[in-house]
Amino acid sequence: MKRTIIDLFEESVAKYAEKDFLLEKHNGKFEPTSYRTTKAEALKTGAGLVALGIKPEARVSILAEGCNNWIISELGLLYAGTISVPLSIKLEESNDLLFRLRHADVELIFVSKYQLPKIRRIVAELPLLRHIVVWGEEESNLQEGELSLESLKQRGEEYLKEHGEEFLSIGQRLNNDDIATITYTSGTTADPKGVVLTHRNYTANVEQALSVMSIPSTWRTLIILPLDHCFAHVVGFYIMIACGAAVATTEVGRTPMETLKNIPLNIKEVRPHFLLSVPALAKNFRKSIETSIRKKGKTTERLFKFALKTSYAYQADGYTKGRGWRSLLKPFVVLFDKILYSKVREAFGGDLQFFVGGGALLDSELQRFFYAIGIPMFQGYGLSEAT
Repeated sequence: MKRTIIDLFEESVAKYAEKDFLLEKHNGKFEPTSYRTTKAEALKTGAGLVALGIKPEARVSILAEGCNNWIISELGLLYAGTISVPLSIKLEESNDLLFRLRHADVELIFVSKYQLPKIRRIVAELPLLRHIVVWGEEESNLQEGELSLESLKQRGEEYLKEHGEEFLSIGQRLNNDDIATITYTSGTTADPKGVVLTHRNYTANVEQALSVMSIPSTWRTLIILPLDHCFAHVVGFYIMIACGAAVATTEVGRTPMETLKNIPLNIKEVRPHFLLSVPALAKNFRKSIETSIRKKGKTTERLFKFALKTSYAYQADGYTKGRGWRSLLKPFVVLFDKILYSKVREAFGGDLQFFVGGGALLDSELQRFFYAIGIPMFQGYGLSEAT
């Protein structure tokens, strides 16, 4: 069965055209972009690449904070038959960034205005890099070899008028074994390795995940993890695309710290149904829950600790929850849920059903804690390598 990422996306656009797909904060509130509009923007982006002379199988990089443009640009470059090389914004230009861009033979890079200085400092050492497409920067501030995303899309729009069918055939000709992304590992041992994943690697992952859990099309998620990871690709947007659900991205601040501070507020605004997490983030969530409980005074703190103990006993290992003598604890657990845990869940917007953990091994004590307060955290595994 042929099923590329483009096939997956096209099926969903046909089914959910007018539904909200992307949510991004503008002028103080999260504004939606439909599946149909996302496709139109992705086609303009991809056609712009072809108009610039970027050929199928060329490597195209993305170095930017998570936002609508990130997802649209990646869909666009896949429509153009090129290969995505997503990069972490934590990389520094001197060696990490330079190594990856050279190693992957990157010909064009999408970059946000915040990350642009890094590329400018190394562009002279990247002879294969032909174009730099910048998000969110005035055309007048751009240098030679740089163009804005808007002007790339304009070129794409012009190109589509003449060569629409021809352009669409590129995405339709993609096969399961064609490479979709090359994601670099951290390089803790020797040089970083480029993990090569095909279109079918991703779509098979989506199908397998959806065979064990279902995501209603009315659901939303807020992506608080970097989009360059395989985890964010599969769980953050390809699964959501397959189900016709909505994806919000964290409001980008001027600094990484500012973006981090936006997360709690964005969670309340978006009211996600599930979140992607990593152990470090899970620890921070727990810490802030316990801090807010402590602020309510000694009595509340004691009650919360007693409630946790009771819930832990009732849950046991999760598989034997509420069995045998534990069934006697159920009325207490229900009571604690009403007077304590439901208030805690309000801080996560009130609609959160579960977390999916990835990135590293999740501590079982952390899992017990989140299970007790009614937001289970499911253990992920090494998607980049195991896909």
